[in-house]
Amino acid sequence: MSVSAVHQTSLLVIGGGVGGYTAAIRAAREGLRVTLVERGELGGTCLNEGCIPTKSLLHQAHAFKALQSAHAFGINADSVRLDYQMVDVEKRRVVSQLVGGVRTLIKRNGIEWIQGNAEFIDARTVGVRETGARLSADHIVIATGSRPVLPPIPGMDLPGVMDSAGALALTQLPASVLILGGGVIGVEFAQIFSRFGVTVTLVEQQERMLVQEDPELVEVLQRQLAADTVQCHFNVSIVRVEQMGTQLVATLADGRRLAAEQVLVATGRRPCTEGLGLDRIGLELDAGAIVTNEHGQTSIAHIYAVGDVQGGQLLAHKATAQAEAAVAHLRGHGRGTAGLAIANAVYTSPEIASVGLSEAQARQRHPTVKVGRFPFNANGRALAMMSGQGFVKVIADADTDQILGISMVGPEVTQLLGEATLAVQMELTLSALMETVHAHPTLSEALMEASHDAFNGGAIHLPPRPT
Repeated sequence: MSVSAVHQTSLLVIGGGVGGYTAAIRAAREGLRVTLVERGELGGTCLNEGCIPTKSLLHQAHAFKALQSAHAFGINADSVRLDYQMVDVEKRRVVSQLVGGVRTLIKRNGIEWIQGNAEFIDARTVGVRETGARLSADHIVIATGSRPVLPPIPGMDLPGVMDSAGALALTQLPASVLILGGGVIGVEFAQIFSRFGVTVTLVEQQERMLVQEDPELVEVLQRQLAADTVQCHFNVSIVRVEQMGTQLVATLADGRRLAAEQVLVATGRRPCTEGLGLDRIGLELDAGAIVTNEHGQTSIAHIYAVGDVQGGQLLAHKATAQAEAAVAHLRGHGRGTAGLAIANAVYTSPEIASVGLSEAQARQRHPTVKVGRFPFNANGRALAMMSGQGFVKVIADADTDQILGISMVGPEVTQLLGEATLAVQMELTLSALMETVHAHPTLSEALMEASHDAFNGGAIHLPPRPT
C-alpha cells in the first residue's frame, strides 16, 4: 500500500450493506462528516446476493405455481411455460433499482464513498488497499457483514458446487439440485427450484429443518415442501461429494448416495473480519465475531460494530436497528438494542413468521402460560385466497396476560409481523390485542382471534372449548 496524506473524517463506516449505509446516512443527517468504504456494490449481501434477489425469485416461483394450478380458480391458463432468463432479468432489475436508490441516498446526504478494501493501520487510521488512501476518524463503524461457510467436506471445490450467491447467479436452471442445509436459505431455495421444475433433494444433519422455529410451524411447511416434491433427508450428514460423469454424487454418513447436476451449500454464514487488521489493534473477538455492548461499542470505545459481523442472528432488520443505536450512542444518546423484539421470517409458501418467545421457551421461563391458536382455514380472507393452511399462535403469561411471543405459519404472515412485533415490544396484554378492531376480511383478524382463544377460549369463529 503506497503512503498518502491522511484524510480526516468524523465517522468512517467500513461496509456499505444495510447496517453500514444506515449508519452512514443517519450520521450524515446528524451533521457528521461521513466517509464510507465498501469493496463491492452498495447494499451488501442483502440487496445484491441475499434478501432482495431471493424474494424476487420466490415471488416469481409462487406466481408460476399459481398459474399452473389456475384451473382451481376457474381460470384456464393454457401453455404456461417458464422463461428463466426473463426471471433472471426481472430479479436483476429489482436489485439494480434498489442499489441505485442507495447510491442516490449516499450522494444526496453528502457521504464520501470510497470503493476498496479497508484495513486498520492503527486504532484511529484505516488504509484502503486499492488506492493507498489513509483515513483517520473520530469514530469508526465496522459493518462488513458475513459470508457463506463451506463445510470441511471433500469435494466442496468441484465445479457445480455453489453457495447462495452462485445459485442467484444462475442464468439457466439445472435439471436437479442437492441442497446441503435445512436453514432459511436452504428451504427458500428448495421451494424456488422445485416450483420452477427442478428435482430437489435436501439434506439436513439435524432432526428437522428450521430448528430455530416452533416445530408446529415447520410441520406445516414440511408438508407443503413434500407436495412440491422436495425430497428431504434428516438426521444424516454428507461425508463427501464426487464428480461422476455429468452428475455430482454425495455420499451420506449411512452409506446412501444421492446424485444431482449441482449442489447448493447452505450450511450457514460467518462474520467477515478477515483482512481488516483487527489483530493489529487488539479488537476483542469471540469465535470470529466482534464483541460489542448493547450500543454496538467494541472493546475500543470509539470503534463500533453492527450487523452480521457481531454474530448471533444474521438479519438485515437487526443490522438496521444496531446501526441506529450505534450512531445514537456516539452522538451522546443512550438508546441501545437490549430488549428489542427481533422478528424472524421465512418467505416460503406458506410463510413462517415469529417474534418473541416460542411456546417451548415461554414454558421454560414462566411458571404458567396461556396459548391461543387460530387456523387460517377459519379466516375469510385466507379462504378467499385459497390459502387456508396454517395458523397463528399467541403465547402469553398466564398471571399477567402479557404477550410473550407470536408464531405464525400461513399465507403472507410476514406481513403481520409489524403488529406482532409491536405487541411483543410494547409488552401488550391479550386484552389490548383482542380489543383492537381489525378490519374484515383481513389475515390480521387471525391475531385477534388467537388472542381471544388464549384469553378465555372465546374466539368467535372457533367452537367453544370443552368445559
